[in-house]
Amino acid sequence: MTRYKETKTLENLALGKVGDWIAQLAETYMIPNSLLAQHNPNEAQVKLSNYVDNIRIYLDRNVPWMLHDDLAKETIKSLSNLIEKTKQSLGFRGSMGKFVSQMNVAVKMTEALFTKNFTYVSIDGIPKMMRSVFYTKLHMLTGLVYLNLGSLSGGWKTADMEESIVKALKCLHNLQYLFINYDCTDKILTCIVKHCPKIRKLDLSCSKCITNESINFICQLKNLKSVQLYHTFVTWEGYVNLLINSHGLEDIGRCDEIGKILEFIHTNCPEAAPLDLKIFVSRYATSTHLQLAVEMCPFIRHMTVFHNTLQSDLMALIGLRDLCELKLLSCDFYADNVKQVLQVKGCNIVKLHLEHVDQIDLNALMYISQMCPLLKSLTFYNCTLIQHTSLYTKKLEILPFRNLKNLTIVSAFTDEHLYFILSNCLNVKFIQIGTAIQFTDDFLHKVLDTNPLIYLKELRIMQSDFLTMASVERIIHTCMNLELLVEIESWTLLTESDRDYIRNYIKINNYNIDTTPIRRYDA
Repeated sequence: MTRYKETKTLENLALGKVGDWIAQLAETYMIPNSLLAQHNPNEAQVKLSNYVDNIRIYLDRNVPWMLHDDLAKETIKSLSNLIEKTKQSLGFRGSMGKFVSQMNVAVKMTEALFTKNFTYVSIDGIPKMMRSVFYTKLHMLTGLVYLNLGSLSGGWKTADMEESIVKALKCLHNLQYLFINYDCTDKILTCIVKHCPKIRKLDLSCSKCITNESINFICQLKNLKSVQLYHTFVTWEGYVNLLINSHGLEDIGRCDEIGKILEFIHTNCPEAAPLDLKIFVSRYATSTHLQLAVEMCPFIRHMTVFHNTLQSDLMALIGLRDLCELKLLSCDFYADNVKQVLQVKGCNIVKLHLEHVDQIDLNALMYISQMCPLLKSLTFYNCTLIQHTSLYTKKLEILPFRNLKNLTIVSAFTDEHLYFILSNCLNVKFIQIGTAIQFTDDFLHKVLDTNPLIYLKELRIMQSDFLTMASVERIIHTCMNLELLVEIESWTLLTESDRDYIRNYIKINNYNIDTTPIRRYDA
């Protein structure tokens, strides 16, 4: 991307206009449909369905298959705007029957997208008004590869949702990624096994109908690599059955009893080892459990450990040959041997997440920068920082944080700690700063004087009581590749007129920077 907004390609212009055209067809058809609905509602519904079917056939024949998902995004955006426009048109004395008929047309038009070329659906990214259409017509999307059904009923009406989900899954033979939270049942799993043999990832989190009996169905999915069963009624015995009989499984999500499970398998079914697990997430792992994980799961790449000083020794992690992503919770950087672990494994670590980790001082940051030279993602979350007692005096042999691409700091860092990181991460693309840190204009200017962050694409400073327009202007002028500057609504010294001025300034200069708050349909 360049610093300035580029002219849209003919492809993007065409997709946007087709989306607007579909919304315009819906708006045009609202009037005759509402008139007919007053006299014969059934006939109006039949004619509307035929009208939508004709548009679907037309799109299926004329839109290249590889562009259909992009067209769906543009069309949903246009239809969403039409729905909002229709809502606002309802006056105090407006006819409710006419309004309902108009809204029905706008929502029904979503079905024009339901062709075999639709491959990606995430319900959370669709306006709530349109979701019912997706729930009832999913069986038409025979080409789906990725399906995220969101929270569905939230577990309150599982029986009511079951029939429509089963009906849809019977036709989705190409499905590889499926997310059903709260409302999955054994009947649905049976349908998945029979009709969706390509499933690679299955997320059943929070589904209370999923028990140990359900594991027998899951084990029949031969291509399954990842399954999430957190907050279901699957016990450790069910996980034992899963790990022994589901060969090739690489991820079982968060499982706090994984240590007990590995102990049982090690004692009673040693022939099942080594397991293919590549992701280990547990809040209650003892030293014995960690040693078993190293011995029985030698391919682990991602390790998340909640440290207990009296029960676990982090030094066990050095036995993991492929470890490259490490997330540590509730430990001390020096006292719990985090430094020693990084000293041995740091050369492979590309992602480091430290949460509630204490004893972090400037020396610790220097150690991380030297021991993890390939680090691409670094996160500090609610960590306790301390002033160094004796500064690391050796010359840094490796330039600090040169490979860092993502930086998240949600901890109370001092200016000294911040400056060391921000002045050295020359290639960073994403920065998020939490509310515990209060940037000032002087500090920000000091950082940008040293490191202009020319590769930065996204900047999130969640809250500030000191940053002014001077900082915004400096960021815009210095960060040449910046594309997203959000959360400036929480900068208290900026007025609404200041924010309007910023947006107008960006528009007039044709900068490729978006400052609008991120739209969240579930907000």
